[in-house]
Amino acid sequence: MIRLFSLLLLTLAPACLRAQTVWPSIEIIDARMKTHRGSFVVVTADSLTVQTAAGQATLQRNTIARVSRRLPGAKRRQILLGAAVGGGAALAIGAIADRRFANEGRNHLAKAILTPIGVGAGAALGAASGGWETVYRAKAIARPTP
Repeated sequence: MIRLFSLLLLTLAPACLRAQTVWPSIEIIDARMKTHRGSFVVVTADSLTVQTAAGQATLQRNTIARVSRRLPGAKRRQILLGAAVGGGAALAIGAIADRRFANEGRNHLAKAILTPIGVGAGAALGAASGGWETVYRAKAIARPTP
């Protein structure tokens, strides 16, 4: 729903956005694959303006390849989700290993060792996955084959 609303804002209603700040953090990748990160300023029918660290950058719509916005709280959610999935997977593997080695007197050792490792690995992967949502992607241009 948010993605559809954002796409509608970019494509159908540029006039209503002239005085509003929609996204506090935005990432634009142009056709040359140059990244522009900053805060959203204004959009018109044929351009988008963003405030970057180097100053304001106005990009023409036909040169924009992708627009992404930073999701609030996404990094925290990704870390917690990664930790839960990693911990659950490690706990399942530890339970299987404990069942295998139960006759050797090592009860619950594999679960005790693998679960914290899985939680840490899952949290690290969740943190590395990013918190950006793509709200606009330009259609691919078919190149003629030689």
